[in-house]
Amino acid sequence: MLWRQNRRRLEAEAIRDAVLATAGTLDPTAGGPGWQDFRIEHPEHSPHYRYDLADPADRSTWRRSIYRFIVRSQTQPFMTSLDCADPSMRVEKRNESLSAIQALALLNNGFMTTQALEFAGRVAREAGDDPRAQVDRALRLAFGRAPTDEESTVLLELVGSHGLPAVCRTLVNLNEFTFID
Repeated sequence: MLWRQNRRRLEAEAIRDAVLATAGTLDPTAGGPGWQDFRIEHPEHSPHYRYDLADPADRSTWRRSIYRFIVRSQTQPFMTSLDCADPSMRVEKRNESLSAIQALALLNNGFMTTQALEFAGRVAREAGDDPRAQVDRALRLAFGRAPTDEESTVLLELVGSHGLPAVCRTLVNLNEFTFID
């Protein structure tokens, strides 16, 4: 009865932390104050928490998700799209869903595009200017394995037509990155 395990997607926080680690931007500092991925408008009365005004390139927010300051009255849209639990409710088990909104959030969210650029910068620094070496390094960082010949061909075409950041953005959006087999 235990001959196989169903695939499951990483939790929202784990996906975010994995993206930071792969991009080489994860701040491993333990403890201390939490970080905020929102801006507060009208703090003098009935504050409004604006997640859309936060700067995804703010390095102070590149700490582990466990240190994220949570506003209980309002959910964070990116994390909520990845099935992060509603902080205003007691949740014994998280929902695990697959939707087009999740794919679009992983592809187009400001945090994800910023980290894809950082990931591409890391790959370029570590692999040099050779596109084949860059593709190999990117896959090793994202998945811990070398690319297959077919993957190399497709990703080299993508590097040639859209650049290394597009390859890095693609890799962190693949099922192999977000699912545990």
